[in-house]
Amino acid sequence: MRPKKTFPPDTIECMEALLISTRSLYEFKKIQAVYFRAKYDYSASQIAKMVGLKLQTIKNIHSAYLKYGETSLKSSNGSRGGRNISYLTLEQEKAFLAEFEVQGKQGKILEIAQIHVALQQKIGLEIPLSTTYRMLHRRGWRKLAPRPKHPKGDKEAQEKFKKTLEN
Repeated sequence: MRPKKTFPPDTIECMEALLISTRSLYEFKKIQAVYFRAKYDYSASQIAKMVGLKLQTIKNIHSAYLKYGETSLKSSNGSRGGRNISYLTLEQEKAFLAEFEVQGKQGKILEIAQIHVALQQKIGLEIPLSTTYRMLHRRGWRKLAPRPKHPKGDKEAQEKFKKTLEN
């Protein structure tokens, strides 16, 4: 078992100040996890029981604090997730699709292939077609197409059939 790394000397005072100022429960628990180890030298398993987090979470918090400092303790909630990886920001996506939106409002037909090629040129990478579809879905775009018609369909014969049909 390797020895525990020590926290910086001003950690206790810093954690006490953060405990007073924080408003998030998860952030409070993270600060407590560092504070209990810095001030009382409790083990990770003892801190996990007191704070109500899993043992591995406490170890992760300590490791992150040693590596990144106070910034590792700032978070809005305890869950990961969100849009962490993206080619364009949401604002850039909106600006990119604005030119296509103008074309669509003019009644021109937009094809996904054109949008996909333009997106690849803007990003400078070759990306899967599904990425473009997901971007369009995220922006509320949908496929609008006329109903299919048979090439040999006769409109007059259809109307005549409707009139002579007995109920």
